[in-house]
Amino acid sequence: MTASRSAQAFVVLPDPGRAGTLDELADGLRQLKVWAGSPSYDTIKDRINDAWRATGRPGGELARKATVADCFKAGRRRLNTDLVIAVVRALHPDVGYVTQWRQALRVIGGEAQASAQVRVQDTLPPDLAGFAGRDAELGRLRDALQLGEATVMVAIAGMAGVGKTRLAVHLGHLLIREQPFDHVLFVNLRGFHLDPAQPPADPGAVLDGFLRLLGVPAQEIPFDLAARTAAFRARLAGRRTLVVLDNAASADQLRPLLADTPGCIVLVTSRRSVAELHPAVQLTVDVFSAADAEQFLTRSAPDIPVGPDSGAMARIARRCGYLPLALGLLAGHIRSTPGWTLTDHADRLDERHRDHRLDTGVRLAFDRSYQHLPPHQQRVLRLAALHPGQDLDPYAAAALAATDVATARSALDDLGRHHLVQRAGPGRYTFHDLIGVYAADRARDEDPPRALRAAQTRMADHYLAAAAAAVDTLYPAEAGQRPRVPRPGTPFPEVGEADAARAWLDAERANLVAVAV
Repeated sequence: MTASRSAQAFVVLPDPGRAGTLDELADGLRQLKVWAGSPSYDTIKDRINDAWRATGRPGGELARKATVADCFKAGRRRLNTDLVIAVVRALHPDVGYVTQWRQALRVIGGEAQASAQVRVQDTLPPDLAGFAGRDAELGRLRDALQLGEATVMVAIAGMAGVGKTRLAVHLGHLLIREQPFDHVLFVNLRGFHLDPAQPPADPGAVLDGFLRLLGVPAQEIPFDLAARTAAFRARLAGRRTLVVLDNAASADQLRPLLADTPGCIVLVTSRRSVAELHPAVQLTVDVFSAADAEQFLTRSAPDIPVGPDSGAMARIARRCGYLPLALGLLAGHIRSTPGWTLTDHADRLDERHRDHRLDTGVRLAFDRSYQHLPPHQQRVLRLAALHPGQDLDPYAAAALAATDVATARSALDDLGRHHLVQRAGPGRYTFHDLIGVYAADRARDEDPPRALRAAQTRMADHYLAAAAAAVDTLYPAEAGQRPRVPRPGTPFPEVGEADAARAWLDAERANLVAVAV
């Protein structure tokens, strides 16, 4: 057996992805040199220069033996990326393998594409000790999972801070306790991260991590995304597996990661609907009920004196909008302020509410959703929050945003899919209290005062003109006795028929009063 064959028999092709330091990367290069038959530094230098000359590189920039040899030494503070890649190509010219080295160099040098940096786990995060409520949601999800040996995917959607991840993790722990799985895989897909340096995770990088956790040697992991998906599914065939894909950005990000093999359960959480993936059930998680919110607070911050207001707990839950994130942050504040009663905390929240202030953690959670919106949807969200009523229709939103009705309706529908507005009935939309405060605060930060005044003026003109037209339709004989109202620059619903006029006035009565006030 030749020396080259002997070396290949005892040395595995090194995986650069396992390197975490420059020394470990240099050690990988030394292993690669052995794997390739231990060519001399002169031979490696000649191969590199032959390739460089073929690309037109001038003689003054060709590699020298000493600089090639330095790449293999430990203790280096930096590496010449181009030269290291050239060394790898000279030892093993496979395109995909060279790409692995380039990515490893970027990671270690701090130049990696952030989307390729993703942490996968073969265990679930810890269950929440004080998990409360969600009995109905858990029951529905568990029913969906009773589908025999088929692959089952359930998608949990909802607004920021509503507790999607907690619910999915709690459900996963329940399932594991009932019937252990051969494999458990968890990943945070970073679908909505405030830091632009933390974009949504690349599905290929996620699959690379999953395959490694499943025991696939690095050199056997395909480079093509479709091939990685196929390898992932093949590896799970015949095994009972729980896969939790948390905080997904979109269906496109999820599609390559779905373990389409019998016996697998896939739990997905996202702030967006992923109905196009046809999950067994798509559950939209709402805020807590009043009872669940109080139960959560009692478990999270026990033995706190109530104080003079016996209804302080209910007042706290209401001021938190029954939002699990806000309740959790408040529970932490309660635990860190000994000597305060629940009445003291409720009074503090009342004061913050009067000042239209949100806790920092709640604002940051909403920021992540807001910053992923296109600018025109951000604008509709901000200006719609200026509406003084309990709900609004696309015509009012169009007046506030100075746009056409179709654009306003489309934006509201998209905001609904992001769970930033909620349906309040056919063609009507409303805000969760805390999101309404957040969006109005955004409007004051991002839109100059004159723009906000103009938006509110357009809204008032819209309601005035539509109400005048509706009343003229219902009481035409008195039309001449009322002041003429000019038609506004934005459209309003057709109210030329008595039934339509009456229906519009009935639907908008509360809003007309609020606008007048």
